[in-house]
Amino acid sequence: MKKSIVIFAIFLLAAQVGVAQEEESYKWGIETELIQPFIPNIGIFNLQLTRNVFSNDTQKGDLVLGAYLRPNVEHDVVDEIDEYMFYTAYRHYFWQGLHVEAGLNTGYYWGYDNLIDGMDYEGLAMFWEANIGYKFNIGSSRFYVLPQFGGLGNIVADIGPRGGKSDNFIQGNLFIGYNF
Repeated sequence: MKKSIVIFAIFLLAAQVGVAQEEESYKWGIETELIQPFIPNIGIFNLQLTRNVFSNDTQKGDLVLGAYLRPNVEHDVVDEIDEYMFYTAYRHYFWQGLHVEAGLNTGYYWGYDNLIDGMDYEGLAMFWEANIGYKFNIGSSRFYVLPQFGGLGNIVADIGPRGGKSDNFIQGNLFIGYNF
């Protein structure tokens, strides 16, 4: 019985999500990440604005500008970290909603009480980001869901000794957005 309910729920969701829909020519979009703000030791809030800058019959490209906010988050290298960055990226759609995205986060960080040396660190933060994903339109509305998977890595930032922990991370995003 439970299996039937789950299958029925998936069927209803699939009926509402337009995987192969033709998207209207919206120039702008606004989106936010739904999962990362609530994951312990991550706590990253993203708010992004997209602008279509390239479009032809089969492909399109969006400029992505946003804010990356990580206030007072417990961390595995420092007791607490604060990061505030500006995000700039290009998202290229190859087929319907299938896309790749390359971006740069630039801003400032504060790392308090490094767990190895006990010192505080602060300075310029710069991280590269690369993702692959798919944009699913929700029915015939202007809303969409955009899951992505990729990587994030440190270019400039030093929160002190890391005890062998990497500065490059695998990440997953789940954005919800609105086209206008």
